[in-house]
Amino acid sequence: MNYNSRLFVEIHPFEGDYQPHPHPIRDGHFDPALIYKVLGVYNPSETSECYFMIANPQRQIWFIPQRHLLAYRLIDSDEFFLPRADVDLAMGSA
Repeated sequence: MNYNSRLFVEIHPFEGDYQPHPHPIRDGHFDPALIYKVLGVYNPSETSECYFMIANPQRQIWFIPQRHLLAYRLIDSDEFFLPRADVDLAMGSA
């Protein structure tokens, strides 16, 4: 599956029916104040779920279901994660 290597996502845990597991904040230790570079994408044939490979602040690699993520922005950066407030300030948005 192809994706744009500049894609950064934000953690937005899905709290509705049929929540995917593990929970990205409670279990994966992702910080909602950060945005995360997508390192890869995996779509197993046995499910309609798509998983995004991202690194948490402890630099552990996780496969997070797309229902826990929102596209944030295309950013030219090699960092695994960036503070959302800094990116918003630099891009002139809130």
